[in-house]
Amino acid sequence: MTEQEFQTQVWRPYDRITTADGVPGKVLGVSFSTKSVRAFISGAPEWVKCELIEAHTTGKGGDADDAAIIEELHGKVIKQAEEITRLKSEKEKLTEKISKNYMADLLRSVNIIKEALAEKKSKIAKIDEGLKIIAEVAGKVEE
Repeated sequence: MTEQEFQTQVWRPYDRITTADGVPGKVLGVSFSTKSVRAFISGAPEWVKCELIEAHTTGKGGDADDAAIIEELHGKVIKQAEEITRLKSEKEKLTEKISKNYMADLLRSVNIIKEALAEKKSKIAKIDEGLKIIAEVAGKVEE
């Protein structure tokens, strides 16, 4: 790793490094003045110069380069912006639903029920009247 690459890295405790020999290690500390990393390698902590570092990854295994981290954060921001836009449009749809005049629909339904009940009432009255006439005729036939 060059000095310039060393400076552009975001160093944190517990990041992982691999030395030029292929030996893995965990970062314990960083010295920017000496451009070296104190790492736990082969069971003991030791200082490793930047020239001897082959690779540097975060503790979770991600890229530790500041440009890669910025790109990752940019992607997250774009994703969140899309989610915000989707939620705003959903909110507008819900607001439209709420703002509709449901009272008029309710009154219309009540009037339809009233009309249906009045129609049934008149049919029942006609049936009762017909039954009375039948009862009268039956009474006259018996006499």
